[in-house]
Amino acid sequence: MSPVEEALRLGVHVVNIATISLDGTHPSNRFTYYALPETLTNFFYITTFRQSTKVKEIENNPHVSFTTAPSNEKNAWVGSNDAIAEILETPIQTVVPLFKDQIDGWYDTVGDLDNNDWVVIKITFNSAMIVSQDGVSYFPETEDD
Repeated sequence: MSPVEEALRLGVHVVNIATISLDGTHPSNRFTYYALPETLTNFFYITTFRQSTKVKEIENNPHVSFTTAPSNEKNAWVGSNDAIAEILETPIQTVVPLFKDQIDGWYDTVGDLDNNDWVVIKITFNSAMIVSQDGVSYFPETEDD
């Protein structure tokens, strides 16, 4: 398992996503849960309400940055200033199994998913820094890693 995959999989699946505010004058940060696809390449999923400010900000400017909450193991976190948020047309039910399997109590927390109020957002990162008790590494891996 690569350092970035290990940090993301062992983490508490909480990420702080930073978008640009609608007026373009400042960052807009919020914590949310993330889920990983079965085979990690360079993206993860978040979900939110369709009418949220977050969705409007992403529609206005898809460039985001993120930092994950430190993991319980190795105190690892992943951060990137080089990510793109894409609002998918995929129904939330397609990612519900990932969230339920990876986050204890997620399903009970989010409430009614049987309506059309939810969107799935794919966060794709081109580069990332991984910090843990083992040191610092980078994605994609460099010859120095």
